[in-house]
Amino acid sequence: MFKKLALAALAIGLISAPAAAQDYPTRPISYILHVSPGGATDIMARKIALGLEKSLGTPVPVENKAGGRGAAQLADINKSAPDGYTIGSVTSTHIGAFNQTLKQYNVDSFDWIARLVNEPYLLVVNKDSKLNSMKDLVEAANDKPGSVVMAGFVRGSGGHFAWEIMAQSANLESSKVRWIPYDSVGDAVTATVGGHAEVAIAYVDLVKNQVEAGNLRVIAVMADERVPQFPDAQTFKEQGYDADTSWQQMRGIIGPKGMPKDVKNKLAEAVKAVLETPELQTYMKESSLTPAFQGPAEFTEFAHQQDMITKEWMTRLSMH
Repeated sequence: MFKKLALAALAIGLISAPAAAQDYPTRPISYILHVSPGGATDIMARKIALGLEKSLGTPVPVENKAGGRGAAQLADINKSAPDGYTIGSVTSTHIGAFNQTLKQYNVDSFDWIARLVNEPYLLVVNKDSKLNSMKDLVEAANDKPGSVVMAGFVRGSGGHFAWEIMAQSANLESSKVRWIPYDSVGDAVTATVGGHAEVAIAYVDLVKNQVEAGNLRVIAVMADERVPQFPDAQTFKEQGYDADTSWQQMRGIIGPKGMPKDVKNKLAEAVKAVLETPELQTYMKESSLTPAFQGPAEFTEFAHQQDMITKEWMTRLSMH
């Protein structure tokens, strides 16, 4: 009798699961970010959230849980039910944290729903800085180690590794530049505008208004070609430095481990549709973001590849 009841319950579960996914979503979806308001990740996430609200027909409130390199954000995601009603931002920085300060998590601790874009890193300086190129920065750092103060996201973040790649391409000991970590790239840019740092490592969308206002200047772009927003800013290659332009910031969406496959796919398809809207296409173009959508399977594989590269850099920098 018990066996018959168990089989019946299993059959009901198998029948009802697709229906539940088909009806999804029936209530708001929380979109939890690891950064403070105003940064590049925050700006794009809010645009994605608005698009998802329209396509899925449910509110997608954005919550900022900055600090601890994503500790608060990841804890909230990790403890949430894997039902598709809690999602979160993810960048290259998370993968660095998995290998350093947040070792209680790893790539397999979460479901990887969709990759959104990649974006090149660049160096900007305060308007009063005498640095006009990477060569100037290298010379200043070599002449007086510690005299150049650079603001960026936390140590072990994607931006930090980008700086290490930049320094390596110039045969510069990265420690000769004083790295100041902030809770978000937006905070690092604000500090540089305010004169608390001379240089910041950031992205196009986050600095373009300050560059246009004359508060910041771009001295180098880690991309194969110049970005259209700053046509006068030379790439590292143009300045004679062979920096690896394949290392770019990644932005994506994750969720709690164990989400139903069809729910993940429905979310990913909705995200892809939002990215293809004219509004997002224009935003990405204006921000020099490289469209790089991947669904759950591809994104999961990509995350594992990034994890391997991160481990290599952390070993090289003795950061484990």
